[in-house]
Parts: sequence; C-alpha cells; structure tokens
Amino acid sequence: MTSVWLEQWTDLLGGKCHGLMVLDGTGNLAFLDIVLNGSPACQLVVHWQNIRVSDPLQNAKLSRLIRAGIDYDENSGQPLPPPVKIKISNDKSFYIDLIPLPVAFREKLDGAKSLLSIRQVEDQSDTNADLLKLEFHLTPAEAAVAIQLSKGISLKQAARTLGVSIWTARSHLRSIFQKTNTHRQGELVSLLAHFES
Repeated sequence: MTSVWLEQWTDLLGGKCHGLMVLDGTGNLAFLDIVLNGSPACQLVVHWQNIRVSDPLQNAKLSRLIRAGIDYDENSGQPLPPPVKIKISNDKSFYIDLIPLPVAFREKLDGAKSLLSIRQVEDQSDTNADLLKLEFHLTPAEAAVAIQLSKGISLKQAARTLGVSIWTARSHLRSIFQKTNTHRQGELVSLLAHFES
C-alpha cells in the first residue's frame, strides 16, 4: 500500500523525483521508495535509520532540513531551509528537499510526518542565466552572481570566480534581493533551487 501511494506521489511531482524517503515524527527513516544506499551518484548513505551524505557541509544542511521537518508547524508560516544540493559531476546535481505531509496524508503512510524528495537535475548555467534575466529582470552580472550562489558557494567565492570585488558582488546581491523579493541568501538559494527544477 505504501509503495503504491508513493508512486502516486511521484506522479504528482511530475515524475521528476528519483527517490522518496518517508520520515517519521522523530526524523527517522520509516520507508524508502528507491534503495539508494551507497549510491555514488547522490552520495547518500542510509544506515539503519540514519540518513547522511558524505560531504560534511551538505550533511549539516541535511540534518538542519530534517530537524526543520520534525519541528514544522503548518500554521506557523515559518519557511523550511532550502533543499540540499549535491554536485555529482560538472553538469549534474542532486537536490534533496523536504516535503511536510498534511495530517490527512500521514495516515496513508502509517503516521509519517514528511518526505525527503531526491531528484537529479542537469546544470544548465547559460539557460538558467537567460531565464533569470527574463523572470526577475536581472542584469547579466546579477544573473551570474545568482547562479554562483545557487551552486551553494559563498558570496566571497562567487566574487572570486567571477573576477569582481566583494563590494561589487554585494551590490549585485542587494539588487538581486530586491528584484526577487527575497531578504536572505538562504531564501534566494531556495527560490533558485525550485526555479531550476
């Protein structure tokens, strides 16, 4: 029954999901739709009921995401952290996102509280830059900064990569915040992650 319901959920996500993990109210793994244990592609390790990725920084982000799912209250209006992005090659990444389940759906999954959705995306920086310019009216320089930040790197690293000063990068970031109606870098990265998919 759980497996059939997860297939339906994957269809609702537009078939873009490559794996779903059902988490209980304590953040432990309750059910795994696709066995990804030890997969070199997504660097995801499932051992007993612990879920982690091999990169320590991304693992900390994943832990924060799972904790936020445990504490999530749909009435609070508190946003969830952005999806965890794991680069697997020059042109491919995996996103791990948390989807809180409404109370009515929890019964179908034996009281599970949330889902971890795992999806692979193609990195298309040029296409994304054009879309960002169109959608948010970003300048080419602002779109370049936004794309660098969406890769999970710091503003300082983005400035270095783009060959601009940190002050110029900060100026672009302020303008990006204004044009995308975001206020923090995490909010922006979350918006861009959903925009890319």
